[in-house]
Amino acid sequence: MKKTCKAFAVLMALTFILSAFTVGAFAAQTKTDALFEKLNSGKEATVTFSSGDTMLGASTDKISIKGGVVAYDFSNGFFTARVVLKDNTAYAYLPMLPFFYVKVDNVGTGNMDIWTVIKRATGVTQAVLNYQKSYEEEFNGTTYYVEEYNDRATVTSKFYYLGDDLKILKVTDAKYGSVQYTYFEDISFSVSDSAVAVPTGFDVTPYLKFLFASFLTAALA
Repeated sequence: MKKTCKAFAVLMALTFILSAFTVGAFAAQTKTDALFEKLNSGKEATVTFSSGDTMLGASTDKISIKGGVVAYDFSNGFFTARVVLKDNTAYAYLPMLPFFYVKVDNVGTGNMDIWTVIKRATGVTQAVLNYQKSYEEEFNGTTYYVEEYNDRATVTSKFYYLGDDLKILKVTDAKYGSVQYTYFEDISFSVSDSAVAVPTGFDVTPYLKFLFASFLTAALA
């Protein structure tokens, strides 16, 4: 009986230790890791970020992915232009005038699985990022929760959050003395069908193909 009680006590102790380890590991997950995990587990995502100011107002870039379709929107506060990539064909149109569009076939995406590409990219990124610490930091009058990483060399990446929403990514390369900021307006994991819809109506490619090719080059750069 004593041996049985002792074995039971050891089993309970091991169960407690493993449970504590599991809870601790879950609690230790960073917001950045959770963001990557959510991106990799779904089939829809939209990222909107600031791209600067124009004469007509602040401009934004938005990338929407749903299934195997990718849409890129550029907005300058006055109008929005959209490029949709589907089945190795690119379509460009103005959402305010969806009845006219231009297209280019065989843009080079082939049968590429965009989600496989994303998972590989995030996997490589997570392998490079080496978590250092978390803290609060004031930036431009706003207090953010910051997660700081490095690449085990000269690059430091700081992710600025408001709640669970990523708002700023600051990347500093000490070797070259460079600092780059990316400002996120919104990250969503729900995409409407209209945001990635292929346009229908009048194909004006013969008249505007040169203009579209220039815009597509800028969008994919």
